[in-house]
Amino acid sequence: MMSKAAADIAEEEARACGRMLPKEKEEQGAAAGRLHELVLRAAAVHGARPAVCWESEAGGGSLCYSYSQITSLGNTLQQLLHLYCGINHGYVIGLYCQPTVNLPSWILGILQIGAAFCPIDPESSPRLSAYFIQRCKLKYILIQEDMIQKFRDSLSTWLYIEVDYDIPMLNVVLVKIQWQVPNVDSLASEPRNEENVIYCKIGGLREGLLEAAEKDNKKHASKYADCLRHGFVAYILQTSGTTGTPKIVQVPHQCIVPNVQHLKSIFKVSSDDVIFMASPLTFDPSVVEMFVALCSGATLLIVPPVIKMMPKRLAKVLFEHHKVSVMQATPTLIKRFGSEVMTSLVLSANTSLRVLALGGEAFPSLCVLKSWRGEGNKTQIFNLYGITEVSSWATYYKIPEETLCSTTQLHAELVPLGFPLLGTILEVMDDSGQVIQEGEGQVFIGGKERVCFLDDEITVCPGTMRATGDWVIIKAGHMYYKGRQDNQIKRHGKRVSLESVQQVAEGLKQVETCAVTKYDQDKLVLFVVPRDIAELRKGGTTNFRRDILLELGKHLSSHAIPDDVVQINSLPFTTHGKVDRTTLIQTYQERTKTKNSNYMLGKKELWESIHQLWKVVLNLPEDLPDVSENCMFLYSGGDSLKALRLAEEIETLLGQTVFGLIEVILNSSLLDIYHHINNTIFFEAKNKEEFDKNDRKMKRKRIKGETPGSQPKRIEQWQSTATFSNVTTISRGSQITKLNSTVSYKNCGNSPDIAEGKELMNDEPNGKEKKENDYSNVSENMNASISFNEEKMPVKNSYWESFANKVVKPLHIDGKFIPEDLFVNCRTVSLKIRWKSDTAKCVDASPLLVISGDNGSDETVYIGSHSHRMQAIDVLSGKIKWERILGDRIESSACMSRCGNFIIVGCYDGSICVLRENDGETHWIFWTGNSVKSSPVMDPDLGLVFVGSHDQYIYALDILGKMCVWKLHCGGGAVFSTPCLNKSPRILYIATLGESLVAVNPNTGSVVWKRSCGKPLFSSPRCTSQSVYIGCVAGSLQCFSHNGDQLWQFSTGGPIFSSPCICNFAATDQKIICGSHDCFVYCLDEDGNLVWKFETSKQVYSVPFVFTNCDLDDRTLVAVISTDGNLWILAAATGELVASYSLPGEVFSSPVLWKKTLIVGCRNNYVYCLEMSALEQKNTDGLG
Repeated sequence: MMSKAAADIAEEEARACGRMLPKEKEEQGAAAGRLHELVLRAAAVHGARPAVCWESEAGGGSLCYSYSQITSLGNTLQQLLHLYCGINHGYVIGLYCQPTVNLPSWILGILQIGAAFCPIDPESSPRLSAYFIQRCKLKYILIQEDMIQKFRDSLSTWLYIEVDYDIPMLNVVLVKIQWQVPNVDSLASEPRNEENVIYCKIGGLREGLLEAAEKDNKKHASKYADCLRHGFVAYILQTSGTTGTPKIVQVPHQCIVPNVQHLKSIFKVSSDDVIFMASPLTFDPSVVEMFVALCSGATLLIVPPVIKMMPKRLAKVLFEHHKVSVMQATPTLIKRFGSEVMTSLVLSANTSLRVLALGGEAFPSLCVLKSWRGEGNKTQIFNLYGITEVSSWATYYKIPEETLCSTTQLHAELVPLGFPLLGTILEVMDDSGQVIQEGEGQVFIGGKERVCFLDDEITVCPGTMRATGDWVIIKAGHMYYKGRQDNQIKRHGKRVSLESVQQVAEGLKQVETCAVTKYDQDKLVLFVVPRDIAELRKGGTTNFRRDILLELGKHLSSHAIPDDVVQINSLPFTTHGKVDRTTLIQTYQERTKTKNSNYMLGKKELWESIHQLWKVVLNLPEDLPDVSENCMFLYSGGDSLKALRLAEEIETLLGQTVFGLIEVILNSSLLDIYHHINNTIFFEAKNKEEFDKNDRKMKRKRIKGETPGSQPKRIEQWQSTATFSNVTTISRGSQITKLNSTVSYKNCGNSPDIAEGKELMNDEPNGKEKKENDYSNVSENMNASISFNEEKMPVKNSYWESFANKVVKPLHIDGKFIPEDLFVNCRTVSLKIRWKSDTAKCVDASPLLVISGDNGSDETVYIGSHSHRMQAIDVLSGKIKWERILGDRIESSACMSRCGNFIIVGCYDGSICVLRENDGETHWIFWTGNSVKSSPVMDPDLGLVFVGSHDQYIYALDILGKMCVWKLHCGGGAVFSTPCLNKSPRILYIATLGESLVAVNPNTGSVVWKRSCGKPLFSSPRCTSQSVYIGCVAGSLQCFSHNGDQLWQFSTGGPIFSSPCICNFAATDQKIICGSHDCFVYCLDEDGNLVWKFETSKQVYSVPFVFTNCDLDDRTLVAVISTDGNLWILAAATGELVASYSLPGEVFSSPVLWKKTLIVGCRNNYVYCLEMSALEQKNTDGLG
């Protein structure tokens, strides 16, 4: 007998491997039943717990049903099916749907009447769907209510459809079908592959025992004679098999229940877990995912297919919103997250994911697996293996933690298939049919009750073993997957037979002969010899590729359609008379390379090509008029797989990757797709290539202002000061920088070692001004381009009053946040125009305000325009001190050098112009490789100026030394926004249109960390001592720590182009204020909680400006401008409307405030200076 110690050791080893103990097997055997019975037992214990959660596709949150709700709805459906369908042995009910919150109830209702459920893929080709329905002998189908029209349109050729009953509470319709066509063929009649065989294992298949086996088969045949007896089969699926011929797989409860129970035990699933349903319903692992969750009291998370196609959004939904703890998926799905998201979120140290089980495809190498894991990650990772013909999984292997942490390799980094699951037998046979223990062979899977029924099988012997078509190598007791012997690949999680695709293509009228080959893992390329080459050469080749893809789309599922079609004169052959696929691949590589290197699309050709691809992918008629530029892909018949295909087609056309293209296709119009491609790839790639070739040798363009006839214009009476003291600059977003300098311009150029005082005030609240300027003596004689408007805004205005109550406050006030403006007697603000300056074209740049001289006596605003003009304007009088005409449009906002003597601004022609502040003369011009819309920012510690460009680089410039200290390519995507320099820790933040927030060491230009935000970033980052904030086009304001960890994100109702502004109420009380294109201004606390939001009259593009006004009881206010030109002055503490004013044009510039003045640019060509004054008003509302 085994000693107790030895027994304990054996038990521990078994548990470590995940194997079940004999006692546990007995307990599970006693508890085994049918799938729905497992759920009902769990529901009796966990009735109030959430059973299923559905994530809304439109981002509207999630919908959850409890166990009591899903079982109640299931019972309702059961009763209706009893009433309308009756009960017959072997009954099967079809299910035509997308996964939703009602899915478990639909399936429970079907199973509880003793029927089997039969998922029909809505994305499958109509002919295949009709073939499947006929083979399964379906009479009734449950159809998702909003998909009934799609079902009619797809299958009306073959079926008469009669709606029997509408069930609104379950969002489903029961239909009865009758056949118009007696027989529906599959794709083609295909020869049976002799390798796809089975053998019966009764005590083992051995030579000399075949006769005994046959007798035993007959003895046990009665047990399986009626495979469709009442309640015996759980579900029916369709699979392509090893030859590509569609097979019908009927799965009994007794085959799948052991899978569910054993995996529940291996993964140690409890009611606290959230399990993601990663697989489509037509793929049998989905059954395991669903019932492992529902038999454990856990929560099943279902997301729409569209979200699954957006890796970054999917990762956030799974691991930030829902805290998924158990995930079973294909390696392809995991790989699509990307290594950055994997290490920072999916497999990070603090991830919610306990268990990651990978199956359905070859397991990734250990080297790749290690690269996915973040430091400190403890997620348990499993390799699952199985075939649909023996549903679902056959083996499992838990990757040891020491293996993942070690530097040694495990059999050339391959991962074993592992141990058989409960009731499963695996054997490996060599080419001679002998079972082997070492070496290479094909895997066979079966078991006493692990038996499914294929196609028309009625009698299947106990212990039947199914051939998998998978070849393995057995070495040192471990079984390693080598691959398939046939020509099949998996694309988008579904199996594709190359022979099947080739047979369909060969049946097309345009094709003489063809060959299909795989390229670069999962890409399908169809090589075609046209039927009439001579005719095609005369001009008939223009639409050949389009016509082939359109025809294939009529016969193949979307995942089986080739990625590319290549015309060739003849097929190459090997010496053995077979198609030479190596030569075909070489031909394709050469053509692709030639196309990429020599072919550049024009804008018109790009637009036309996208139009054509749009029609091809959506199977639209060739003679269809041009598609509207406002068409949305998903509303034009598109889906996630077609979006992926369109993205692949476009990238093949361009010969390069387009960042974020899939999400743009799924969420934007046709015109937006074109602009995304044109802006982020076509234009940038061309300029990047030119920039890399020429670098500093690039031809220097002359600025128009350099010619004698267009010297800087200056007001002659104006006398500038050469020596500054206490220079302060104020720019958008309440960014204030103080430069204590006593150095004149004459000494500055020759003195690189200037001692200058520095104080960065970006995160400090504005202080109270002790002295106000007196504007009573302003001269009435203004420059010709300056005009006054003394007309005050009316105190009472019905239009503005309609917005007075649009502040949305949170339900609970944070105890530490005490509003400062709730006085009984308070003042309101009146606004009027002090002056305006004509720039000849619209002004999108934001002002730079410079205060210098004794007691701030010299106030100048610097601002550029689309007219190429750069103006320096006296704030007091509105007079133009000087004006320069630069080489192109100016959208960049200016900054000042540390010495206080230079103004730096970017230009559309790619230049960064350094102008003398006193007269506008050129000090230096630095050329980038593309337009500069980014606004420069000055480093008060080193004196460097940081600025981004649409050439995808960030530059660090030494203004005095006239040199570029370093430059950094930001990894893809133009740099539109303004860099942000944080003092401590000292980090420079850059946001890109390539969806990335990049943290850079400002001293060296090296990347500290990089995070993807999911969509392009037009917003500029802003920092506090603890965090960095950035707005995203996806509609979220995101917060990261200075270590790169995402702390939170807050979702608004529209894209965010506005940059966040930091409001300081106290040293430990900071608020973040930001505008959105949903027409709201939001105020959040540092934890991402909403403090208030205010509705404006239009989208908010500009950056809010927080300020304190001494005439208004020192209240902290915030100025915001919507794009329609409406200015809003709000109480920063509560969001209450204090004042408003309407400018006569659209505004994309951001306001800057100083004392009683507000300055902003307008698209009516003017720069406006508004004057604020206080009005007494009695407040009778109180605190309320």
